[in-house]
Amino acid sequence: MNFSLSIIKNIFNPPLLCFALGIFAALTRTELKLPAWINKFLIIYILFCVGLKGGGPLIEHSLSAPSLFFTTLTILIIWGLLSPLLSFYLLQSFTTVDHPTAAAIATSFGSVSVMTFITGISFLDQLKVNYQQSMIAVLAIMEIPAIISGIFLAKRLNEIHTSSSSSISKLLHNSLVNKTIGTMIAGIITGAILYSNNASYISDHILIYFKPLLCLFLFDMGLKVGLQRNHFYVFSWPLSFFGLYMPLIGGCFGLFLSYMLNLDIGTGTLIAVLTSSASYIAVPAAMRIALPQAKEAIYLPLSLGITFPFNVIVGIPLYYYLAIQFLK
Repeated sequence: MNFSLSIIKNIFNPPLLCFALGIFAALTRTELKLPAWINKFLIIYILFCVGLKGGGPLIEHSLSAPSLFFTTLTILIIWGLLSPLLSFYLLQSFTTVDHPTAAAIATSFGSVSVMTFITGISFLDQLKVNYQQSMIAVLAIMEIPAIISGIFLAKRLNEIHTSSSSSISKLLHNSLVNKTIGTMIAGIITGAILYSNNASYISDHILIYFKPLLCLFLFDMGLKVGLQRNHFYVFSWPLSFFGLYMPLIGGCFGLFLSYMLNLDIGTGTLIAVLTSSASYIAVPAAMRIALPQAKEAIYLPLSLGITFPFNVIVGIPLYYYLAIQFLK
């Protein structure tokens, strides 16, 4: 499959069509907005279902190939710790963003976007491409390393004014038990228990509404992206460009790792999606505490309004196309 065909198939993926429709609705000033409680329900349901699907495969794969699983996980954790430092260096070298905001951006780009990952899964499912669903457990863990690096950067910038271990541990605790990670881990544990008891009804009864509700959630995401268009005018070209080339750097690293570990095409694509995405849920919540002086009006729209659309429209099919070329 060539790259242009991958783009076309991705564009006609129902969740992505709903995302584009949400952007269009916002740009045309249509007064559409999901109530906050519906948005919260969608997040909890989608994340729980993703964890549920990954619980059984996590046990199966970690037992059948523990060396490969834990090697992949360890390298990705190291990437999550180091990539914010690379992002911070690039931002300081090529943009005029202030230090606290650069640190918050770097932390966002070192973490992962759950919804980008889920969109990648939807893309592969549409193409009937197999992948290791144990990667869902890796996704849950990958939120954390970048936050640790973000705390390190914050301390170096003297933005965390107290160096007490209690304040740092509280911040890490809040990051570990946030809604995103907690819901996914609950789903993983439930899926593992059902798998251990040979429950076979998961896909038919619990996950039946997954794709329709994912479409609704991505429509709401499109609305949010479209409503943030006013923030884009304050972005300099170097900063906007960072939101495009940093995902490509991360994606290339993910594909290189997959090549070195001899992973299959689907799994390699998902690893590239992980290493290329930027958090706009867990990290902003942590940065409001660790870096209160960072400009959220810059680092949140950058990851949500530039990198997220780039990855779900262009990045995912690009990483899949490159995976076909290098991971055959």
